[in-house]
Amino acid sequence: MKRTSVMLALILALSSGLTACGGSTDSETMSGDEDQITITLMHRYQKSNIGKSPEDTAVLDGLERFRKDYPDIEVIEEQLQNEDYSIKAQALAAADDMPDVFIVPGSWMTNFVNNEIVLPLDTELEKRPEWRDGYRPGTLDAGTRNGQVYGIPIAAGPTHLIYYNAELFAEAGYTEFPSSWDELMQAGERLADKGINLFSYGDKSKGYAISSWISALTDRFTGPEWTESILAKGGAKFTDNGFVEAVTVMSDLASAGYLNKDLNSIDTETMVNYYFEGRSAAFVSGIWSAMNVVNNAPSHIKETTRVAVFPGVEGGLGHSLSSSGGAGVYYSINSKVEAGEKLDAMMTLLEYMTGATSAKLMAEVGGFPAYDPGTFDTSKLHPVALAAYEASAAAEATKIFDLWFDASIVEVINTEIQGVMAGSITPMDFAERTQRAYETYLNKP
Repeated sequence: MKRTSVMLALILALSSGLTACGGSTDSETMSGDEDQITITLMHRYQKSNIGKSPEDTAVLDGLERFRKDYPDIEVIEEQLQNEDYSIKAQALAAADDMPDVFIVPGSWMTNFVNNEIVLPLDTELEKRPEWRDGYRPGTLDAGTRNGQVYGIPIAAGPTHLIYYNAELFAEAGYTEFPSSWDELMQAGERLADKGINLFSYGDKSKGYAISSWISALTDRFTGPEWTESILAKGGAKFTDNGFVEAVTVMSDLASAGYLNKDLNSIDTETMVNYYFEGRSAAFVSGIWSAMNVVNNAPSHIKETTRVAVFPGVEGGLGHSLSSSGGAGVYYSINSKVEAGEKLDAMMTLLEYMTGATSAKLMAEVGGFPAYDPGTFDTSKLHPVALAAYEASAAAEATKIFDLWFDASIVEVINTEIQGVMAGSITPMDFAERTQRAYETYLNKP
């Protein structure tokens, strides 16, 4: 086993941030003898978030349905807050003492696979083709290594959506969100004249820029082929024009004064509050922010909020409606679990928590499940949540860099982008430093 290196690997992975039941078998009877099966489950979903967080609501509902349908199977559950989960999972992985079922962020998956902590699930999924084939295209990808599935995705959707105040943009002369970068910069100038920032931006904890901005903007210029070449070690470089131009767009917005000046010293919660206070006309975030707007925005802000994505780039190779997205968090099973009744019970539990029934509930309360929910009652959704869902469904998903790039590269991007946004280094400086980290990674034995 390769467990001796897992602690260092996980610490590196955590530096990039945590980037986030199948119909017919919901009531099937577990086969086997009368011996009780016990499953230990560790996750980061909170009962206090039911009704507020679509992901928490759907997953915990699936868990309760499983318990009711299989009262003879004991699920010993440990609920942890996000940060506490990261710390404990890191320690348990290093000690080779993980529970039976646990959450693995996509950015951890390579480390967990390499250190033989997680079980390949293909054989079990082959027994459940209807469930397996119900996941949206690409959502299994970040949980797959070397052609083997090691994780079952929970939620998906873009990490890049623009939530904007249609009233403020109308006052600046735009009945819709600007469709070109020239128009967007012009809107920024007009809003600045009124003392309003074009975007609020908060990257204090690092990871926001790469997830919600850089991943999507780079694709606008380079298209997905550049990203695939980086991942395949196929010759693309971070000093290529497309990557530099994407970061230059961000630098230009900051240097023009169209973002809040404290952009590196506030977190994303404060960033969204700036929007709620009318200090900015828009903010960029993932689909998870839709319900934040619905639940917490002042009524006049909520009613005028609309959803868009970055405009296309003239001459760019990416799709104008693409967004960095996909599934970022997975349920995995401890590699020590052997085939048999207990493993069968665990797979059924995962189907309850992430499959068709949970997916439909997640969609109906404003989330974007990894499993395709099919048709559902959209009348339950606030217009902001519905707009975010529709934009997510229409978006062509491209890779979220912090889930796919090596943790050493992500750390450099997360750190050095702050210098770009503060004006202390140029986009080319940033690209060169990232390329050096990439070359170090390429030269690893």
